[in-house]
Amino acid sequence: MQTFELTLQNFWLSVRIAGYQGCMALLLDTSVLEPDQRADAFVDAMGRASVPCAIHLENPERVSARMNVWNLGAASLFRSESTGMRLTRTPRHVRSASMPVLAIALQEIGIGHLDQHDEQRRVPAGELLMTDLTSTYDFSWPGTGASQCLYVPMDRLGLPIDTVRDAATRPHHSNLYPVMIAHVRELFRSAALLETDPAAEQLGEASIELARALVASIAHANPDASAPRSALAMTSIRRYIREHLHDPTLNPARIAHAHNISLRQLYKICSDNGFRIEQWIITQRLQKARDELARPATVDLPIATVAHRAGFVDAGHFSRRFRQAYGLSPTRWRQLRD
Repeated sequence: MQTFELTLQNFWLSVRIAGYQGCMALLLDTSVLEPDQRADAFVDAMGRASVPCAIHLENPERVSARMNVWNLGAASLFRSESTGMRLTRTPRHVRSASMPVLAIALQEIGIGHLDQHDEQRRVPAGELLMTDLTSTYDFSWPGTGASQCLYVPMDRLGLPIDTVRDAATRPHHSNLYPVMIAHVRELFRSAALLETDPAAEQLGEASIELARALVASIAHANPDASAPRSALAMTSIRRYIREHLHDPTLNPARIAHAHNISLRQLYKICSDNGFRIEQWIITQRLQKARDELARPATVDLPIATVAHRAGFVDAGHFSRRFRQAYGLSPTRWRQLRD
């Protein structure tokens, strides 16, 4: 095998690839390239679809690959089919800044092999693999292989990372395992149509909710799991916040009341999970407004209306917080997205 070092940090999850305006992006098709261009093209494409790692090609002179990506709001889809390869993420790669992501992949062709968190897993076609992309790992397939991968941002799961990591080692322990397999399969069956559907972002949210349910189900199935019960309560708390972001009266007291717990208990749950509730509400509102500003359907809406839809009472306050978070004004952000 020949090794290529991949230190690119152009991981595309939750941000658009340059020039990519919401239709299926063909990252790579080696059949249209000269043979001596294919190995480098493979490394470049993988760099735009994954986290920093080293790539080992089984046969660099005979590389054959095709890669596609689709965006579903906060969730993303990535399909890769190629000749034999191996991806190795080392501690040095982990120290590079990259977005915390859980990869939920359905092995489509061939047999995948994953070594992560002292667990070695063999994944035949039709089986599901969950990979913590924030940690070191070694993944490979010999010969020809293909994988259909759903990328989920860790911060959208609302669960401690140790809970997610524990669940990733044994997804088959949940009754939701076959449900997730069927869901991923159906997402990719019609990915191009689903991405352009008006409800694509809602479908992405539903996929994240299913991933959260899968992780929570695995945690429930293992009483010795590292996650405390409060970690699972965070699932409901985060969901409630997202569903009520538009309401300017949303605050910790109301959230506690909705969950039949005291304000003190709410803050204790948040503290146990390293969660700053007020800051998270602001961050989610800013993200909601940012996404709204990027949608062609809202191009004629005043900035103040977008701000109010995200739960901000004062448009001036929204603009200041937006600039602090993203480095430019809402108006400028909308112009760049156009």
